[in-house]
Amino acid sequence: MSSTIEVQRICQYCGNEFTARTTVTQYCSHKCSQRAYKAKARGIKVEASKQETKRIRTQPMEVLKVREFLSVQQVSKLIGCSRQTVYELINSGKLHAVNLKEKKTIVRRSDIDRLFDQPFVRTPKKEPQPVSEFYTAKEIEEKYFVKYGRLNNIIKENDIPKTVHNGKLLVSKPHIDRYFKQTRNDVSSITDWYTVEEIQHKYSISRDQIYGRVYDNNIPKQRVGKYVKISKRHFDELFEIGV
Repeated sequence: MSSTIEVQRICQYCGNEFTARTTVTQYCSHKCSQRAYKAKARGIKVEASKQETKRIRTQPMEVLKVREFLSVQQVSKLIGCSRQTVYELINSGKLHAVNLKEKKTIVRRSDIDRLFDQPFVRTPKKEPQPVSEFYTAKEIEEKYFVKYGRLNNIIKENDIPKTVHNGKLLVSKPHIDRYFKQTRNDVSSITDWYTVEEIQHKYSISRDQIYGRVYDNNIPKQRVGKYVKISKRHFDELFEIGV
């Protein structure tokens, strides 16, 4: 006896709504049912392949764990560090090793285990050095051609030490100098650029005047093919403060 009920369901393969005659029907058609079955079978095969790859990849590590003597390269793989770190452990006396011949250093597995029996020595935290040199906000504006609002954002975003003395904002000189040196040399964060021709058209100045401002004020630039691109924000800031 066939079912007489009709319910609306969502096909679990194509996502379309369809009318089903049972409350457990999963697919809208035989085609979707077959495709879902093949996709599931394919997924099982892919997962099996991944597990096999994982087993093969970890197999060499299992071999290393049972070896009594290891090379520096094998030690680095076993404990998950670089060869240079292993040599540093050996040279510092923390890890015992022997040279069987030139360029052949061998480490016993038991000595590696003994390495982890040593107590952990916590490196003392360096106390921050007190700041002794400061800029006034006006000095920073004049030196780096940046407006006060922009300067205030730089201080906040980079946690640059500051204080107030006699009603004047004083900002750490070494921190500010380091910030502008890094940002003016690093162009990876700059997304907006002018070509020389675009600057000429916008500000009605010559190429020599453009390059003079770029070099005098260390404005970020880069060469893209045959064109020189100049940081839009840095160049515009010069004109905003009247340079």
